[in-house]
Amino acid sequence: MTIQPENLLVCSTAGKIYAISKIDGSQIWKTELSGVHDGVGSLFVSGDKVYVGMNGCLIALNLIKGTEIWRNSLSGMGYNEISLLVVNINSEGEVTSHEAQSSIVIVASHGKVYGINSESGDILWKNKLKNGGYELPSLIIDSPDKVLVGCGKLVYKINIYDGKTIWQKKVSTCLLGCSHVTMATHQSSLQNAFTYTGFCNNPIAQHSRKEKENNKYEIAYGTNII
Repeated sequence: MTIQPENLLVCSTAGKIYAISKIDGSQIWKTELSGVHDGVGSLFVSGDKVYVGMNGCLIALNLIKGTEIWRNSLSGMGYNEISLLVVNINSEGEVTSHEAQSSIVIVASHGKVYGINSESGDILWKNKLKNGGYELPSLIIDSPDKVLVGCGKLVYKINIYDGKTIWQKKVSTCLLGCSHVTMATHQSSLQNAFTYTGFCNNPIAQHSRKEKENNKYEIAYGTNII
């Protein structure tokens, strides 16, 4: 039986990737990502690929078979959660929401943003988000060729073709409190309303972070945080 891409639901849990049928819930494929341990996986489906960000690594899988096409260890991003999105580019070099001839994968983690070639997995550009710290950035596409990035109480507008910062603005001077930036625009909110979800490609990974802190505390003091 031929599986149509629109009938697939891709899931990530316990460090593994699954594709199941939206029609009857049957498992189509399962992929264990060798060398990438348990973590909060971010997912983005585009064209014939599903992109997986986990523990500082970006992996492209074949959407129908689940086989690995390429991976990029994202040197300099550490081993943290990853925000990601894919920008489709048509033959005129314009951003489009329709099927495109090429794509740029935007990945962000540890206070940095990279642009990745969707076909080869090669890094096209890097942006270290000056003064942004080392938090998990959040991403929103700002049509037609810009991405908005929130990180460490700052917001950046970045060109998706060369990764250069167009402007940056500090939105908070508070010294205490969580420094994870959440963002919304009219367009992004409409998209989230249509898809009924918003955390798969920009994970708010408080549970994972809390668990890591608990483990550190337990090692240091021999007890767990309640």
